[in-house]
Amino acid sequence: MRLVVLGANGRTGRRVVQAALDRGHWVTAVVRRPDKRLALRHDRLRMEVADPCARGALVEILREQDAVVSTLGGRRPTRSAASVYWRSAEALVAAATEARVNRVVVTSSALLFPRRSLRNKLLAAMVRPVVHSAERMEHVLHASGLQVTVARCGFLTDHEVLGYRATLGALPTGGSSVSRSSLAQFLVDALAEEGAGHRVYGVAGPAP
Repeated sequence: MRLVVLGANGRTGRRVVQAALDRGHWVTAVVRRPDKRLALRHDRLRMEVADPCARGALVEILREQDAVVSTLGGRRPTRSAASVYWRSAEALVAAATEARVNRVVVTSSALLFPRRSLRNKLLAAMVRPVVHSAERMEHVLHASGLQVTVARCGFLTDHEVLGYRATLGALPTGGSSVSRSSLAQFLVDALAEEGAGHRVYGVAGPAP
């Protein structure tokens, strides 16, 4: 598969790039600035510097590609930083439609699931811009008609743990966290899901 990874220089994005290469895919890694290029070198990897929120730049990158994985997200829970969710989604939908790329896999927040516990309600209030922006992103993608898989997850860890649990429409029981390596594994696995329509999964690490 010819795959574009947005947010490729992030801690999750780098793992997606490596996992995709390990599966034999051709990967185009998109980063915002030249100094963010990955140190990784591979015959099936190429780097592109582009603003992921700019439709025009994305159209050229997406031409003749099969799918897109986006691991973009705000580094801080501010309105400005979190807006990358919906701004990138709007650019991606427009660019993918023009370039005729139909398969999209993205990361989102588990706080979009119904919040039954007081802890989750308080957490959602603390990071309200993230929740609102991720929700807007998902609405944009849902309305696009593209084949979209959304991975909602809780806390991300840097533990090098593989294996995950994924539940359609809900976070797995006790699944408050997942390693970035496990999430990357799910994102690459999800590319093989045919006729996906618009599916939202809760993704968590393996059961203890």
